[in-house]
Amino acid sequence: MKKAKKLLMNTLLLTVSSFIMQTVSVSFNVYLTNRMGATGIGLFQLIMSVYAMAVTFACGGVRLASTRLTVDTLSSGSSTARRTVKSCIAYGLVTALVTAGVMYFAAELISEKWLGDMRAVPSLKILACCLPFVSMSSAINGYYTAVRTVYKYAAIQAVEQGVKITAVALILNRAVSRGLEYSCMSVAAGMLISEMFSYVCSFIVCSRSRTAKKTKENEGITLKRILHIAVPEAVGAGARSILLTVEHLLIPKGFKKSGSSGEQAMSTYGVIHGMVFPVILYPSAVLSSLSGLLIPEIAECRAKAQMGKIIRIIETVVNLTLMYSVGIAGMMYCFGGALSNIIYKTPQATGYIQLLAPLIPIMYLDMGVDGMLKGLDQQVYSMRINILDSSICVVLVYFLLPRYAVKGYIFILFASELINFYLSMRRLITVTKSDFLRLSLFLRSAVSAAATFAAIKLGKVFFGIADIKTKAALGACIALFLLVYYAAVRLTGGFTREDVQRLKGFLR
Repeated sequence: MKKAKKLLMNTLLLTVSSFIMQTVSVSFNVYLTNRMGATGIGLFQLIMSVYAMAVTFACGGVRLASTRLTVDTLSSGSSTARRTVKSCIAYGLVTALVTAGVMYFAAELISEKWLGDMRAVPSLKILACCLPFVSMSSAINGYYTAVRTVYKYAAIQAVEQGVKITAVALILNRAVSRGLEYSCMSVAAGMLISEMFSYVCSFIVCSRSRTAKKTKENEGITLKRILHIAVPEAVGAGARSILLTVEHLLIPKGFKKSGSSGEQAMSTYGVIHGMVFPVILYPSAVLSSLSGLLIPEIAECRAKAQMGKIIRIIETVVNLTLMYSVGIAGMMYCFGGALSNIIYKTPQATGYIQLLAPLIPIMYLDMGVDGMLKGLDQQVYSMRINILDSSICVVLVYFLLPRYAVKGYIFILFASELINFYLSMRRLITVTKSDFLRLSLFLRSAVSAAATFAAIKLGKVFFGIADIKTKAALGACIALFLLVYYAAVRLTGGFTREDVQRLKGFLR
């Protein structure tokens, strides 16, 4: 199978896996919301913001380093990547243990000074124990991505998700009656069990892989090579994670300063980050899968000085992402109310889903661009963009939320994504010396989405359909919307025969 076809098959496999896991994740999030309430979800989201920052420091860029170094090792003619994986696991373990120690012993201080809620202490300590397993698994997953055996990674992720849900459900059923502190502890404990299980599975599978088995060859992987790739990624991601954590901690406080009570502020925060974002990011599974797989593809082309092939890959991915994301944005706006009511049994998320729908094309495109830049060895520039973006967000949250509340936060989300996307795309165009954005495709896609939205609304009126009340009806309507949208894009010339031929050529 040629590499382009292998990339497509791996993308499809990882996408299907991601969709399944995201479906399970959203369903599980609904379960947690029903058991813990919006306030409980808000508190746990704050705990997770601290945990996410800790994971960033614990992993220390090890996944990107593992992917890039494995590609370099195998491209140089070596038949094994054992030492590469082993070195990356060791590096990840050291960074994780240091981070875990800090998080565990500073849990009380973090809860008191940052979160303003001492009920978070036990959960933070439990989650600190997850970090070594997360970091070592990240190194192994980077290897899977590099050697294009994503089915193993997908299978392990699916098993991990199943273990987490089972463990959390069993523990939470016994603890939920004892209050939010024990509810959060239950979720954290389930996560710890699943991360331990996932690492053991990953290690066993990796140790039996042909390209990770021991040979007499000296791969020459040094700490310097790991640090060259991992440190810029770790510094950028770490700085951004700190700023994101500060931002997330300031959001409920900003809502309170605007006049909301403590419960209302936590509830609003929980709705946006615990209910809305999982929905609007759900269709991005295909793009996040492709973004990760593009890193080794582009890195290998770059190592072989195949810039023409890189440009063809990027053009194809950007155009398809643009068309896909505009359609998803139109679908989210059209069915925002039904999505909120059917998934969460409440209209709370409706307005926010529709408000953030126009931002989806920018968010989805940025995912792909980020993976392409990392494949082109531009992780230092990505670090600078992410730090700048997060710094602007923190300043805006601090000054705008107390005065404008939710309206101010929506503005911040748009400003942040637009700045990040503009700087990332400009860098990609500069490095490759090629302009990938097609304004005509965006306009035709937008017109097609608007026409589809109008057609669906008129169709509902014509057939006397008031509301969509079942999951089956919602699924059918979404499928119909996307089908009509695709037909409209083809009719308006947004996706031409030449584009189809180019895509077929890319897959040959």
